[in-house]
Amino acid sequence: MVNRASIVQITVALLLCAVLFAVAVRFAAGPESEATAAPDRGALSPDEPYPLTVADHHGDVLNLPAPPQRIGSQALVTDHYLFAVAPQGRIVAVSAVAQDSRYSFVADLVRGMDVAISSDPESVLRKRPDLLLVSHAARAELVDVVRSAGTPVFRMLTVAGNFGQIEDALRKVGHLTGEDEAANGVVKRLRKRLARARSRRAADAASPRVLVYSGSAFTMGRGSLMDSMLRELGAVNIAAERGVGPVGSITSEHVAAWNPEWIIASAEPGTMSSVRSKLQSDVGVQVTVAGRKRQFVILENRAYLSMSHHAVEAMEAISAALYPEGP
Repeated sequence: MVNRASIVQITVALLLCAVLFAVAVRFAAGPESEATAAPDRGALSPDEPYPLTVADHHGDVLNLPAPPQRIGSQALVTDHYLFAVAPQGRIVAVSAVAQDSRYSFVADLVRGMDVAISSDPESVLRKRPDLLLVSHAARAELVDVVRSAGTPVFRMLTVAGNFGQIEDALRKVGHLTGEDEAANGVVKRLRKRLARARSRRAADAASPRVLVYSGSAFTMGRGSLMDSMLRELGAVNIAAERGVGPVGSITSEHVAAWNPEWIIASAEPGTMSSVRSKLQSDVGVQVTVAGRKRQFVILENRAYLSMSHHAVEAMEAISAALYPEGP
């Protein structure tokens, strides 16, 4: 039985976990972001039948006697994966960000569902989940408490450096939930969209020089999902070229000195015009090719920040801007 003092401790731990994960998603960074190209240790064999005995990202062993029917999610990335492959009727808990349409692609769906929010441990446990998917960065206290209540927990890598890792994660969730076919379908559709985005660039096209420069003066460099997208599109990520890691801080002076041909930024719904105006008024931006030609790609926040298959929306928008004559 969980007493009131324990519940308070659980709540604090979960809230702190949600804040830390939101920061990791916001800036595509975290304690493991430098190593996102490494294979996830929770790899599964698609031919392995139930009961499943698998190791998660941290090497902890999970035993599933049958496909779980009451599944919860602690992180926005796992929300996206879970909704992509599992029937909604089997989803009983979601992250605290799932209902926020500024960041979530499943917000409209979640608002119409009777689900627990992972920041409320009491309500999550009342839903009696038989599997909880959590971020690799989730606090150990959260995992220990949920496991001690008898709920199987599976840690997943939730910071991706390329779409290959995202495909692996989708298949992993599909296999854990007994929905391999659905997961393979999502991967197949994702690959088609990625191929279409890449096909816009003509074989003899020049390589556009691109810089991610948000209003908070952060950029995305080598090892980030954005860097992988730009490379797939035949573009040069100037931040990566200059030695910036997955995420870094730059100034207006950096922008002026690096002289990008295109600038990528993000905006919340209804603020794209103001973000564009802010870029145009930036003294460092004004002297660049991007500034003089007004060559800005303003992405919706939830696509710009996504670490799931929904990030393909950002790649499609960038491709359409860089190569407007493409098919």
